[in-house]
Amino acid sequence: MQGSTKPSRTHSFSSRDIGEHYDQFAWAYRRYWGDHIHHGLFLSGEEDSGQSQRLMLQHCASRAGVQAGIMVADVGCGHGGTVNLLAGEYGCSVLGLTISETQLRLARKACESLNGKVRFELADAEAYDFRPASFDLIWNMESTEHFFDKPAYLRKIAGALKPGGRLMVAAWSGSMKDALVQEVARIFLCPELWTPEEYAREIEATGLKISSREELADEVVRTWDISAQQIHKSRWMLSILPAAFTEFTKGIELMREGYRNGQLKYSIIVANKIG
Repeated sequence: MQGSTKPSRTHSFSSRDIGEHYDQFAWAYRRYWGDHIHHGLFLSGEEDSGQSQRLMLQHCASRAGVQAGIMVADVGCGHGGTVNLLAGEYGCSVLGLTISETQLRLARKACESLNGKVRFELADAEAYDFRPASFDLIWNMESTEHFFDKPAYLRKIAGALKPGGRLMVAAWSGSMKDALVQEVARIFLCPELWTPEEYAREIEATGLKISSREELADEVVRTWDISAQQIHKSRWMLSILPAAFTEFTKGIELMREGYRNGQLKYSIIVANKIG
């Protein structure tokens, strides 16, 4: 298959709106998720947010074969937590890309002790000019959900990988045929979510070979349970915040429901560039 020819969708938001969302919600993401604004991996169920997020990063790094000295692009780097771990603890050189000016500022501050090993750029990853054959690993943790043309992006980054390089995608996945998934996509400004099968098919269409694939649900849903608990404690704030924050809390409840009823999965896929 030579990539996707899916019909175009009409969206009520743009990439600029996505950047502004992360600017506006930066304080909320930090309050409820901390410096690592991603899902946590709960192995015992007793982990707190920070411990579970660290476990998720370590799990994905292990799957992706992260080792000292490799060149990594963290596409959708958030507040710099992942860059900090990959550069500071694993010894990688890392480029962090974010579409949010607020995230860029927070990430640079979080990684200021790693000068020479990391750099950050404010960029829309779908429009970014990745140099051919320049990265050992391209790391997409919960960022592809926001992309308008995922097949085109995947083709581009396949070209940006060195021979033997790897792509790691960790993403919320689900079928846009389901009303719950459609609503999650709308609230969190995702043009569309993909199923695990769609990700696998489109990644392989670029010529990359999938070496690892898994779908999680029970192991990650507590991320949203903790968030719901924290928001409940500060519910009084909703009355003085813009309506978008009420939508945000609705999205949290939908994520909890989706992971528990099987409509949502957390997909982790690693693919290799052969030759």
